[in-house]
Amino acid sequence: GFQMGGDFSVPSYRTGLFLDPKGRGGVTGYDMAVALPGLQNGEEEADLFSENNKTFDVGQGRIEMEVNKVNAEESEIGGVFVASQPGDTDMGSKVPKKILTKGIFYAKVQ
Repeated sequence: GFQMGGDFSVPSYRTGLFLDPKGRGGVTGYDMAVALPGLQNGEEEADLFSENNKTFDVGQGRIEMEVNKVNAEESEIGGVFVASQPGDTDMGSKVPKKILTKGIFYAKVQ
C-alpha cells in the first residue's frame, strides 16, 4: 500500500512555569531546593546541577504510516502506523527514554 511518514517536534511534558515538589522551575520558583543551601559551596553542586537548573526541551519524533485498506465508496482509508519519540526528561534532569507506539489508523477523505 501507499506509505507516508515524517519527522515531528516533541515539546517538553512540562512548561517553564511548572514547579517541582521542592519549588524549582524553569522561569519561576527557587534556584535550588530550600533544604540544600549548605551544599551550594561549589563542590557538590555539579551533582545537583541538572536537578536545580530546569530546561524546556524539544525532542524529535518520527512516524511512518502505511495505507492497506481503501473503501472508495465511503471515501475511507485505514492502515497501520509506527511512531517513535523521546520521553519526558523531567525538565532536563533525566535522560529521556525512547517511546515506540504502534497501532492502526482510520481516516475519512473529503
